[in-house]
Amino acid sequence: MLAFAAPACTRQEGPFPSHEIRLIVHAAPGGISDGVSRYIARELQQELRMPVIVENRVGGGGAVAFSYVAASKPDGYTIGYAPVDLAIVPHLGYVRVSPADFDPLVMHTRASAALAVRADAKWKTLEEFIETARAKRLGINLATAGPGSLWQLGSIELSHRIGTEFNYVPFPGSGPSVTALLGGHVDAVVAGVSEVRNQAKAGNLRLLGVMAPERTPLFPDVPTFKERGYDLVFQAWGGLMLPKGIPADRRDQLANALLKVIQGDVFRRFCSDAGIEVAPKGPDEFTQFLRGEFANFGPIVKTAGLGISAR
Repeated sequence: MLAFAAPACTRQEGPFPSHEIRLIVHAAPGGISDGVSRYIARELQQELRMPVIVENRVGGGGAVAFSYVAASKPDGYTIGYAPVDLAIVPHLGYVRVSPADFDPLVMHTRASAALAVRADAKWKTLEEFIETARAKRLGINLATAGPGSLWQLGSIELSHRIGTEFNYVPFPGSGPSVTALLGGHVDAVVAGVSEVRNQAKAGNLRLLGVMAPERTPLFPDVPTFKERGYDLVFQAWGGLMLPKGIPADRRDQLANALLKVIQGDVFRRFCSDAGIEVAPKGPDEFTQFLRGEFANFGPIVKTAGLGISAR
């Protein structure tokens, strides 16, 4: 009797994309990164006429998701969320990958850091706050997210730029740090504009300054630190990336579809409601931006004494 081997069950490849695409997100469900990812996935599958499935792979400040995407097949069917953390955590030693291990796809959003105090605080202006901070070294309790977070690095850089020190009070995230400020347990907070927006709009918090290259349209009356003579820009940004080595035609097809989604009026309204700004960049521009951010954060992390360069 002749024995025949059963044919291997393989997926038939057609024109790209011929089956579902996975979008790997470093953050847990419910946050801004997850929300933006799910919105983009929904709109992208309309453009590509193919399912786009969001997968949350949480851990290590993004290290778990970054490593997974870097090790994935570069065929266009695995996309990774690329947050600002990608430029930070390699310097902390959490992960052995860096931006050089990916093909950047597009950048979609940004959110600047803000210095906020309670509405009943004695400081009405950024200058008044800085004057007190200098006169009372370690006298101001400044809340931030935890060690190694973007906002903690921003607060440390703030102290260096104005020539003083704060008593840093770390929290597991910006939400708890803002709650502590509202409760009067700390004097000020450094957090994303989107994270203090609602309380500021409600009149419970006062924004003294934003760490942005220009004033944010969300709070056009709030000055930037640069306007006041401090070259301080700290922004959370988000983009999408691919495993290194994807064919150029597939990268371009995905980038064009994503830019159409990101630049659409519907996505802009979604971002406005979420308190973040649309900041579209294509593959080449995003690649240069990402390299610059990675280079910038190395000295900042080293000065803060929070980690070592992984590269």
